[in-house]
Amino acid sequence: MDLVDARTTQRLVSWLIDFLPVLILSVIFLPMIASEMMKSLSTDQVVGEVAGTYFLYGALTLAYTIFLWWWEATAGKTLGNALLGLRTTTVAGERPGWGKTIIRRLLIAVAGIVPILGSVLVVISNHFDENGKKQGWHDKAAGTLVLDIKAGRDPLTTGGSAGPASFAPEQQYAPGRRFVGEPEEQSQSSSVIDSVPGAARTNAPQVQKVARPRPVAKPKPKAKIVVVSPSKADADPDADLGHTQIRSEAPEALHLLFDDSQCLEVSNSILLGRNPSYADGDIGVHLVAVDDPERTVSKTHLLIQPGVDSVWVTDRDSGNGSSIVDKDGNVRELVPGKPEQAMAGHVVYFGDRYFQVERP
Repeated sequence: MDLVDARTTQRLVSWLIDFLPVLILSVIFLPMIASEMMKSLSTDQVVGEVAGTYFLYGALTLAYTIFLWWWEATAGKTLGNALLGLRTTTVAGERPGWGKTIIRRLLIAVAGIVPILGSVLVVISNHFDENGKKQGWHDKAAGTLVLDIKAGRDPLTTGGSAGPASFAPEQQYAPGRRFVGEPEEQSQSSSVIDSVPGAARTNAPQVQKVARPRPVAKPKPKAKIVVVSPSKADADPDADLGHTQIRSEAPEALHLLFDDSQCLEVSNSILLGRNPSYADGDIGVHLVAVDDPERTVSKTHLLIQPGVDSVWVTDRDSGNGSSIVDKDGNVRELVPGKPEQAMAGHVVYFGDRYFQVERP
């Protein structure tokens, strides 16, 4: 998943950078404290000055330590991590939190009982890790990792250790689930159910068909799925109790360019197939039928959902399967019911048909 463990030298340099402010404070205050303590041997009035200087030194050191631990707990960063491009994460690729941060930092501090050598040994102990995770002794105790985000992926911003799949839309569909109102063989008209059973409904959305015209040059988007506005009879009686919140302008939706030169904008979730129909749990999904005389495309073949600069494609337990081919020619076979991300430039095959995901 493109996660790269930090090298031993990177960990050591990062820890030294984190320790540098404490060292600077020590260089400034410890000589002053030592000098005032020598004076206190002959003058009792200097004792208060020694205590004040020592308190200031301790307060500054404690404040810096708390800030450093807070930054690592909430963002995986420290001074050294930020400068070297490292991040401290959990094994799942999430922020460490206070508990794990305190454990790993206290173990380093306790090892300082053996001056310098003890803490350094714990910091570089990942060098002796035999399980391939490059975890130091303190990381194993806390359940953390230290990753190089310049050489690899930053899991804190890209979905954890699982990667972009963590952002996949949650699916209520399961392979083999019965379609609502759909016999095995049915007429070309689909029964659309996307409201409360028994409720009156007008202007039900129709299945939009993607026809097979003669091949033409790459067209501009011809039309997009139209969302049918409900009539006044269907209006929500509670609608006047609140105010509509105006959101910022959304980025342009991606387009699907089919093998027959038809173009479809993905501004809403779409069920794609030879004669698609809803399954249990499909709400607010539009139906799009494609022409397939060879019947290699299943009646309800794919669920397509808009994502961030991508679309999520889910095979709906189709007979002939589906796959995604990236720009390098790598093929991903779709597992029924599991969303897969298709970026701009990727080609999605379903039966003997296919489409390419494109930016507008």
